[in-house]
This record gives sequence, structure tokens and C-alpha cells, in this order.
Amino acid sequence: MIAKLSTPYSFLDDYSEGAHPRLLEALIRTNSTQQTGYGSDEYSQEARQLLLTQLNATEDEVSIHFVPSGTAANLISIASCLRPYEAILAVQTGHIIDKEAGAIEATGHKIISVPGVRGKMTPEHLKTVLSQNTFFPHMAKPRLVYISNATELGTVYSRQELKALSDLCRQRELLLLVDGARMGVALTAEVNDVTMRDLVDCTDIFWIGGTKLGALFGEAIVVRKELAEGFEFHMKQRGALIGKSRVLGVQFSELFRDGLFFELARHANAMARRIAAQFGRMGWELTAETETNQVFVVVPDTKLSQLEERIRFYAWQRRTETQSTVIRIVTSWATDETQMRLSISCDHCRQSKVKCVHDGHPPCRRCLRLNRSSCLLTDPRAARTPARTPRTPRPSLPETRATDNTSSPASSPLTALSPSTLIAACDLYRKKFPVVNFLHYPSLIADISHDVTSVDPVFLAALLSLCTRFMTDHDLESSETYALYARAQLAYRAFESPSLPLAQSLVMISLYEWGSGRPYRAWMYSGMATYMIQSLLKSADDHMEHAPDDFHAHSQIAYEQLVRTYWCCFAQDCELSSGARQHFALSFRQISVPLPISDSDFNFAKVTRRLKPADMNRTFLNGSSLHIDCGLAIVTRGFDIFVRILRFANESRRNRARGTAPSSLRTWQALEEELDEWRDLQDITVRYPETSAPAHVALGYGELFAYINLVYFMSVLFLYRDRFLAVPKNEGAEQTGEDSDEMIGLLFITAQHIGAILSSLESCATPVITPYAGFSVFVAAHINMYGTVCPLRYPGGLARAEREKKSNLEYLERLSGVWNVGTSWWRTLQEANRFYETARSTQHSFGLTLAGTFDEYGDIRISRPEPSATQPRTTPLRESDLQHPDNLSTGTSNNGATYDLETEMTQWPFLDETWSVGFDTGCEATWPGLSLN
Repeated sequence: MIAKLSTPYSFLDDYSEGAHPRLLEALIRTNSTQQTGYGSDEYSQEARQLLLTQLNATEDEVSIHFVPSGTAANLISIASCLRPYEAILAVQTGHIIDKEAGAIEATGHKIISVPGVRGKMTPEHLKTVLSQNTFFPHMAKPRLVYISNATELGTVYSRQELKALSDLCRQRELLLLVDGARMGVALTAEVNDVTMRDLVDCTDIFWIGGTKLGALFGEAIVVRKELAEGFEFHMKQRGALIGKSRVLGVQFSELFRDGLFFELARHANAMARRIAAQFGRMGWELTAETETNQVFVVVPDTKLSQLEERIRFYAWQRRTETQSTVIRIVTSWATDETQMRLSISCDHCRQSKVKCVHDGHPPCRRCLRLNRSSCLLTDPRAARTPARTPRTPRPSLPETRATDNTSSPASSPLTALSPSTLIAACDLYRKKFPVVNFLHYPSLIADISHDVTSVDPVFLAALLSLCTRFMTDHDLESSETYALYARAQLAYRAFESPSLPLAQSLVMISLYEWGSGRPYRAWMYSGMATYMIQSLLKSADDHMEHAPDDFHAHSQIAYEQLVRTYWCCFAQDCELSSGARQHFALSFRQISVPLPISDSDFNFAKVTRRLKPADMNRTFLNGSSLHIDCGLAIVTRGFDIFVRILRFANESRRNRARGTAPSSLRTWQALEEELDEWRDLQDITVRYPETSAPAHVALGYGELFAYINLVYFMSVLFLYRDRFLAVPKNEGAEQTGEDSDEMIGLLFITAQHIGAILSSLESCATPVITPYAGFSVFVAAHINMYGTVCPLRYPGGLARAEREKKSNLEYLERLSGVWNVGTSWWRTLQEANRFYETARSTQHSFGLTLAGTFDEYGDIRISRPEPSATQPRTTPLRESDLQHPDNLSTGTSNNGATYDLETEMTQWPFLDETWSVGFDTGCEATWPGLSLN
């Protein structure tokens, strides 16, 4: 019996959801490639190799085939190796007996029932049944033993149990088949000790289910080589050899590429254990220990209808003598903690089809966010706990004056937007802006889907201000329209109590202002966000000190959002300041806020150990590597190192300009060691060019992969440019042990890497078009321009340098069409390019020296010294100067001023007092030391 309800959350099975997003992304990404069919495509071949690695087996031992369904896997596996008179032995609860519509019997094979113990077959019962079926040729001859792991009752076989069955089968010349529809949850069960290699050694055929573990559909059959001959013919005859086999290959490749299959299985098991524990606290009897993702519980018939209002389930067995029913609850890879907490929900939330999640105290978080003071939890234990005081309702907005820029609710640009458009914006934000990835997408998308009014409108407007420019297929207003609305709301609510949506809105608007060429506004919004999130974190930490033991489990998502938002503020401040000022009072390692957990643990609300900033070192991590799933923590640490390298380079430049002692070599070496350590902590799959960008595009991490490597390459450029400048011209390598040719070569190669990684992502339809990426290209372009002047030192020569320069200019031209800040960089490069072209045409011989003032790029508080007779020229050399060869030889220009061509080459990247033209400072006053004329 199935409870026929559509609106409650379904625990009927573990395949009600679609596919894991990574699998869908992989299918879309590979959709346009042409492939052969029927299992010969490259994706199926890749999936086989990945499975063989997991099995620790070779192609000489087993053959792997993909079929669309579990029934097809059982039917084909059995029919392929039995003669018409041979029979199958299965336990009484075996899936093939009463759950596959007689598919096995339809092939002409009899199924002999064997009594089971907790859903499992035992050698003792198998021997008994074998002894009862020996009247040959009048009886069907037992030939194959069928078992499931996990079983229909959710139990798993131990290695000892599996081996005992295997030994008996081989003694009696029986084949052993394992139905693996739920193989993933079996192998990841806490009580499991069976490995995938054990399955190869102990069985003749087994299959691995994808349908119930994140795939759209599909199962992988593993057949012992001696039985594999002609297996494809059986698949074809029974309609399971599909033409577009790539669909199965892509999915299994994603599931087994980096352990996603087992990660999803562990999550499903964990959710089932939590449900079982909840039933236990309610005093309801469990008919079996919960070993995998199935929970069997006895529910009093008087409570059955109440439970049916909230969830869907199988009514497994009716117990008339006790007026109760055994029901089965099945969790899936997509079950989250919100859906799991069955006994706590409130009337408001049931009406809006969203479950409340709380720690037992009314009001629930959803009603708290919506300022509902009448929320009452239906859990009877909640009445014994004092209720929390609801937050003061937000006053309505005042009437809008004609002179105001504020927007009233009636003029909100959000009112006409559909949930699907907002969800598309969320998904785009997740990919395009990985350095500010603080959103918990499962809960955010659920809120938007069920009740969009529950999401703070200023938050949505700020998000759309960033994403609209990329959403050309949607009917949306301009980015500035949403930014105007967000600014107005933020201005009005500036004196509200701090809240996470407001802090996150400030971060997003800050990024918007920065990309729009208004750095002063960006800096102000970023500072507001930082102070607000620090206040929220302090309150959260104080609460955790006095919280019950299960606080961390119930509050994982909320606390992690605070943590992520804090570190996003940290990284964004590094971007804005670019090292010219102290971005935080404490150094990175002194900050007590924990680092972000992995994306997977965050999305699935998994309680995990948290690293502190001081822990990010080789000693603490004990040789383990950080993978892309921890990308936010990686890139945050990278920005900290990058900004301190820039600060060091700034000081070095000032010392050289003043003719004072150069910066400490020991400090430079410490920064180099820190940068190298950070790079070594990253898994090789995170590093470019060791790992290709398309591999991370396949995982949905292309932009994050680019950011991690851009921060590293930029750190290398500024660090080694400073070292190159610090080497005395005549003493060079003898004094420092450094080879100047190697250093300039490293700078050239690093500049090439910046262009290469961005070009690679663009070729995968994943362009990284952000202000920081633009700054990286801006810096790389100047180095490539140097390469056109000294091609003998440039890897690939003049032709390669010209190609790289052209690619850089084209990128910044595209960036200018998306972000206003790119226009200034593009114009500056055009001027620099004219200078280099003219300098090269004179064929003047000079030594290449790298220096410049763009270390301070982006800082709104800089003050540049005025040029004087005792200082090198700080403005670019004009073409008119270069058109007179006499000027180059005599060292004078048309206006009589002295100059040095080599000094001009040091003014990298030719930023003078006019560099800020086109930037809106956001206030009437000009920037200190800068002229806007």
C-alpha cells in the first residue's frame, strides 16, 4: 500500500528526485559532442576505467556493461548464464520474487524461495533448500543464487557472510549474483566491511545501482570474464543496449571520478540514522536496526493519518493484533536535514508547504524571518521550553518624496519576476562569483520555490545587480535598476539590527560598485558588511558556548553562512585595497574565525571538523591536500598572501625611489616560502597547468579553479618582479644567487599562464569575466608587451608575444562591455602599446628593467608624490618624443626636460595622475593627491 498524497515530502523511495546537479551539468557540457553508440562511446569507456580502478580489477578479470534499469540488470544477468531448465534461489523477501512483475519467470526460469534471516540468505538455509530440490530431471535444477546488498530490509552482508555463501556456491557449482540497486549505501554503511574487490573475488555477477544514487537512470553490471561472452547479444535482445549509451557513461564517470557516489551514499545513510533516532525518542519501535538508508518503524494506527499529512511512505506490513502498521522510510542522496526533522513543524509552514527547522523553541526560523509571532511548534515537548522573543517587525517604508532616490515596495523591480528566473540567477551567481560564495543553495532555492516573499528583497536585488548582465535570455531590467533598488533599501535599513541577508547584500553591492568603476562606494559598502558580519559572528559564538550538545548539527548551515560571509568580506577587501593598506587588524593566522568547510559538507549540512587559519600549514594537515571542494578556504588564504606581497612590493618601490636601503631579503624569502607552502597544500588537481581547466568545468568549478590560479600567478608576478629589481645590475646573480634571466623568464611564462587559463575556460563556454580577472590580464598584458621589445628572452619569441598581447587586449575589450572598470585598463593598455610599438621601431638598445606604480592599483587612499627634478619621470613618454632620434641619444625631449628611456621602461604600467578618469568616486570630494581634470 502506498500513501497517495502529492504535497507532503516523499520518503517512498530513493529515486523520486532527478539527478545530482553535477551529472546534469556533465550531460549538458558533453551534449554537443558526437559519439559512437551502444557502449562504445568514450564516456562509457572512461566510466569502465574508473570502475575498474574502484574494483581494483583488470579487464582480463571482469567485463562491465551499462543498462538502463535494475529489472533489466537482473533479467539479463540471469538469462545470460542459465539454461532453460535451470532455476534461481532467492530469499522470500527477494526483490525479483514480487517486485519485478514476473520478469524472471517470463524468461522460463523458476525462482525457488529460501527462508531469510533479517533479509539475508544463510548457508544453512540454502543447504536445506538445495537438499529439497534434487529430484532430477523432474525438478528445475538450482543453478544461481540471487541476493541483494543492501537487502530489501536495509541490512548488509558482512565479508564473512558473503564469503561463506561464495564458498558454498562454488562447492555446489552454483553461480552467485548480487543485486546492487543499493550497493552504494551498503558499501558505506557503518557496519560494512565488504570492499568492492571482495565482490569481484566472491561473486560471479554483481551490479552497481546508479538510479537510486544520484543518476537519472542506469546500472553498471560487472560480469566475470568467463561468463561475459555474448553478453551484449542478451542486452540487445532485451532492449537494454541503448544507442545513446553516452548518457550512462557520462553519469557513471561523474559518480566515480572523485568519490561522489560514496559521498552521496554516506549522506543518505546518515539521514536515515537521524530519522531512526528521532523515532526512538518518540518511543516508536524499530523493527530492524537501521544499517543503510531504510528505516522500518511500527506506527500506531491512531497516528498513521497524522504522519500521512507530512510525509509519504510505504505501509510495509499491517499488524492487526496490535492495531499498528510497519512503515518503511527511505532517504535519498538529496534528503536534507530540513526534510528529515519529521516531528517538528508549525501550522504556518505546513500551509506554505515548507517544513520548519528549529532546535525545539518557537518561533521557527522561517516564521522568525517573516516576523510571525504566533508560530507554535506541534512537537509537544516544545511547550515545556520558554519561547524565544520574536524579532521586532520591520516598519513599513515611508512615502517616497520626488527628490528621493529610494524605491517604494510598489515600485520594486522584483514583483514581476518568476521563481525560475530567480533560481537561474542563484545558479549563475554560484558559478560566476566563487570568491563571494556564501549562499546555501539548497535552502535558498527551496525558499524561492515555495514562497519567494520569504527571501529578503534587498538580497535578491543585490544578487540580480550582478547577474542580470549575464542573463540575456531572461526578460530583466538593467543591472543598475536592481542596484538602485538595493541601495535605497540598504540606506533606509542601515540602522536596523545586523542580519545575514543585509550583510550579504552589502557584499554583493560592493562588488557591483567596484566593477562599475566606483571604488570609493565599493570600499564603503565592504566596510559596512565587515562590521555587520563581525557582530553577527560574535553573537553566534556566544550562543554556541551555552548551547546544547546538538547545537552544531542543527545550526550547521546558519553558522557556516556567517563564516563564509566573513571570509568573503576578507577576500573582497583584499581585492579592493590591493595591498596598499592594512585590510584587517589581525594577520590571517591570528584570526579566530574558522575557515569555510567544504562545499559538499556545507550543502548537505554535514557536521565536520573546522580548520582555523593557524591550521593551514603542512604540519597540521599532515601531508593531506586541499581539493577544489575546499576552494573558498584556498582562495581566501591566497588573497591574504597576495595582498601582503603587494604591500611589500609597494614599500620596496618607495625605497628605491627614495634611494634608501632596499626591503629586507629575509622578508622576501619568508613571503616566497609562504606562497610555496600555500601552493603545496593544494592537491595537484587544483593547480594549473598541471591540471586542465576543462576538468573543473565538468565539475562546475571552472571559475573557482581560475581564481585560485590567478591569485597564485599574480603573487608570483609581483614577488619575482620585486626580486628582479632588487638585483644590482652589474653584480646580479653573483650577489644573490638568483639568475636574472630565469626570473624574467618566469615572469613571461606566468603571464602566459594567465591568458591561457582564461582562454581555456572561454573555449569551454565558461568565460571568467570579473574585475579581478581583468586586473590579472591588465598586468599580464604589460609583461607580454615587454616581450615584444625583447623577444629573444620571451618563450616563443616575438610571434608568441604578439599573440599573447593581442589576446590580452581582446579580453579587456570584452570585459569593458560587461564591467565599466575594464574601460580604464583597456585605454591605459592602448597608450602603453603605442609607446612600445614606437620604442621598438627605434631599435634603440636598452636593458630591460621592471618597476612601476600599479602596486597601489585600486586603493582609494593613495597619494602620489609630485614629479620633481630629483625624481624619475612619472608620466608616460609621448610619441612626439620618440619620433626624434636626437632626443633618444641626447636624453632631452622637445620641451627640454631630461629623461632616460630605461627609466621610462620602469614606469610599468604607465599609470599617472590621470589614471582615475572615468571613475565615479561616489562623493563630491576628489581623491587625495589625484586630479580629476
